[in-house]
Parts: sequence; C-alpha cells; structure tokens
Amino acid sequence: MRNSKVKGFTLIELIVVIAIIGILAAILVPSMLGYVRNARISSANAGAKQIHTAVSSALTQLGISNWDFGEEAKTKEANITLTGLTVAWSGVTKTPSDSALDLGAYLGESFTDYGIAVFNKETYSVYHAGYATTSSGQSKINELTTEAKMAAVTESKQKQDAKDGAIYGIYPAPKVGS
Repeated sequence: MRNSKVKGFTLIELIVVIAIIGILAAILVPSMLGYVRNARISSANAGAKQIHTAVSSALTQLGISNWDFGEEAKTKEANITLTGLTVAWSGVTKTPSDSALDLGAYLGESFTDYGIAVFNKETYSVYHAGYATTSSGQSKINELTTEAKMAAVTESKQKQDAKDGAIYGIYPAPKVGS
C-alpha cells in the first residue's frame, strides 16, 4: 500500500510565495538602480581626481612655471581637454606637444576616456578637473570650462544629469545640496 500523505507544497502556497517575491522585487529593484547610479558617479569622481593628479604631475614634470603662455592668453585660466591621450588647449597660445606632456605615463597608455582640467596660469596649478567615459558625459564636462562653473556643480545636479544619461565626475567633488 502507498502512503497517502504526500509531502510538498500546494499550488496556493507556491502562488503566495511567488507573489511575495514579486512584491519585494518591485520595491527593491528601483532602489538598487539608484545605488548603481551613485556608484558610477563615485567612480567618475575618482576618475576626475586621477585626471587632476595626472595633469598636475605632467605639468610639474614639464616645468610649466617656465612655459610661455603668450600675449593672446589674457585670462588667468587655461583648459586642457583630453580625448583619450590627445590633448587640446584653450587659453594658451603656444602649447607643449602631447608627447612632451606625456599623460600616458600617468593615466596609462590605454586611456580612452574624456577629461578636462582647468589650469590657473597665475599659480601654475590645476584646481578643477572633470572626467567622463561617454560622449554625453563629455558634453557635460566640456561645459565646465571655468573654476566658477565647476564649483557651481552640486551633488543633486550631478545625480539629475546621471538620471538623464550623462554620468561624469568632477574634482574636487561637488558640494552637497541643490
């Protein structure tokens, strides 16, 4: 004779468990996406610090305090824009070559991202930097061409831009607030 007491779950019990798992997933997934976005922003801010350090070190090694900025460059700021290891300058008339600047030694020869550094020609220092891995992030950091514009970026603005698909980082990190 067979034992008529078969052990297992009923169909109703299984449906209830699946419903509970579905409700939990509906609550947790959106909050987890926020954590992923915040982690990407933190990573981009770390990349901006790396750009800042690399450009500062390369300019120091180059002896930028002895560099001739030329008569046309009247502003106190210069921008150094990176697309990969290709460097574009603005606010400087005579610039060092990419090989003389040698950012590959600081960022790695396989660096393919985007960066910007705002250089103060009076103090010979880089005081802000931006970093992005995508072209939408690059367009955002390319708008931040002065110390005032970079200093005006807040954490909430950076998060809103990330929601819109433009993940970028700046250094020093943006201030908290709206």
